[in-house]
Amino acid sequence: MKKTILFIFLIALSFAGKAQFAVNYYYDGNTIGISTNPEKSHWFELRVNTVPYIYSDWSHSQRGIPQAYFCFKLISDGKASLYSGVGAGIPFPQGGINIVNVNIPFGLQLNPVNHLPRLYLTAEYTPMFDVLNE
Repeated sequence: MKKTILFIFLIALSFAGKAQFAVNYYYDGNTIGISTNPEKSHWFELRVNTVPYIYSDWSHSQRGIPQAYFCFKLISDGKASLYSGVGAGIPFPQGGINIVNVNIPFGLQLNPVNHLPRLYLTAEYTPMFDVLNE
């Protein structure tokens, strides 16, 4: 029920906003993101997960991991785009920062509805690599 309410809220917010930013929701980790205009050839995005990642076997899989991304389109036409990028995630445990992840997203953006030209469905795979793990 909470996921449905959150999804409806994000959809309503995207229609109400006229600024050039996007609100995103990713299933794994109930991750919520805010990005600059993803219609352009490159954009920035901030994400945070609200629950531990489902598909992670990491010992540090926790909620509230802030992540920052720079994404860019590899191939694009009016209705679909392939994109990639680079990002970093830093979980903040109580003892200080001891893990840093480098994240490399690969994704597909689709605009399936002609009447809503700014609505995109996205599928993304993002491997995360530990670069500092003390």
